[in-house]
Amino acid sequence: MNDLFSRFSRAALAELPTPVVELPVIEKTVGHDRLFMKRDDLSGPVYGGNKVRKLEFLLGEALDQGRKTVITYGAAGSNHALATAICCRQLGLNAISILAPQEPTDHVRKNLRMGQAVGAELHLCSDFNEFPEATRQIVERCKERDGVEPTIIPAGGTNAVGALGFVNAALELAAQMQPDVIYVPMGTGGTVAGLQVGFLLTDFKPRIEAIRVVERAFRDESHIKALCDELCEKLEIQERVALEDITIRDEFFGDGYGIATPEGRGAVDVFQNLENVVLENTYTGKTAAALLHDLRAGMLDGQTVLYWNTLNSRDFSDEITGVCGRDLPPEFAPYFS
Repeated sequence: MNDLFSRFSRAALAELPTPVVELPVIEKTVGHDRLFMKRDDLSGPVYGGNKVRKLEFLLGEALDQGRKTVITYGAAGSNHALATAICCRQLGLNAISILAPQEPTDHVRKNLRMGQAVGAELHLCSDFNEFPEATRQIVERCKERDGVEPTIIPAGGTNAVGALGFVNAALELAAQMQPDVIYVPMGTGGTVAGLQVGFLLTDFKPRIEAIRVVERAFRDESHIKALCDELCEKLEIQERVALEDITIRDEFFGDGYGIATPEGRGAVDVFQNLENVVLENTYTGKTAAALLHDLRAGMLDGQTVLYWNTLNSRDFSDEITGVCGRDLPPEFAPYFS
């Protein structure tokens, strides 16, 4: 299978494979004896989470093309934008984050401070609709400065290049264990699509419970199916992911992206108090809420279950010591008032 990725550029950013661990206290609490967690929170030595797998391929391509600057997008506290900035610093690339407003939380403030600390150029738009014009202006400036086009990475690092990281992740998991069902957050969809395609190449086909954390208009089953098809073409895989095999769960989304739900908060507390695993309310908490609901309802009885932890757990507190809100561009001041 190593030949599968040999024709794609790849930057060495991740520490793989990430471990799979059992969650014994939650098992005992909910009465389920085969519950595991994939620790992608440890995917990188500086910054973990699911984005590092995608960025190996995305930034590898940027380096291969001789690019000097990388532009990407997200909400104000975007884990993807921060991961991109950190990985760009490791590789000697300039990072520019074009961001949209998000509910102010400690997590958002911490990510903004870290983005500033690693040298990212941060821009805050009034909403996502301003991204195209902001991008146009920044691209022109980068071309004049760098003498070459910047690389533009879509939100979440989600395209067929980035999703290669999770095709590889599926093959990695197959060598570790073979769960019946996997719970994973579904934002921009690259993680889900990569896993779906990756499991086409293995001798087992787990059910993937993709837990929605973004509005349906932004991503739905048809988007995931299209990305799966593009990935299969890129990898020259004849088999295709069937639309009916893509399961997106809407009922744990709540009132919007980045808005915590009572069930999500409760799940964050359960993982913290019982397993000393830190989650957050936007992605991993809502996914954990779905998992705990299904376990308690008996919907997973007799099945081996895997929770895919996509959140960074590397501590960067020391690096943001001394970085405060006043150091960021003035448009970010409301997040620190």
